[in-house]
Amino acid sequence: LLCFGYVREYKGLKYLLQAMPVITEKEDKVRLLVVGEFGADRDEYRQMIEELGMQERVTVIDRYTPDREVEQYFAAADLVVLPYVSATQSGIVQVAYGFTKPVVVTDVGGLPDVVEDGKTGYVVEPERPEAIAEAVLDFYRNGKENLFEENIRKEAYRFSWERMGEVVDGMMD
Repeated sequence: LLCFGYVREYKGLKYLLQAMPVITEKEDKVRLLVVGEFGADRDEYRQMIEELGMQERVTVIDRYTPDREVEQYFAAADLVVLPYVSATQSGIVQVAYGFTKPVVVTDVGGLPDVVEDGKTGYVVEPERPEAIAEAVLDFYRNGKENLFEENIRKEAYRFSWERMGEVVDGMMD
């Protein structure tokens, strides 16, 4: 799993961390990679990881990620998780799709507008670790990776410049 981007309270990392013991109890091989610059609350997250007993399951890369390094983190992930508490939108979904990675997002702001629940990822209720765990477990238990990747490739066309040109041409006729 990958949680990518600046780590701020509104991004809900604590709910993903709380979901990890449930996930790893049922899917032992799952690991979480948290990549992003932390704010002043860095120690609170590290303490939470320890209290949950997830030190061996959660890797934290606490720094800004230059563009040339982004691909390696997405390539290492099966699923990108954005457990936001509030948001207007997130460019991380489009980055994930660019690497053909499905996402788990919460039902806040514009996130559900770009994720087709059950097709390109999952849309779950915010602030509910059990909902995050359920989505992740469904992904692994039901082997959704290939299906989601195929759907993401289809969706990528919908947002492409080529498609935009077709829509504009159609409007001119």
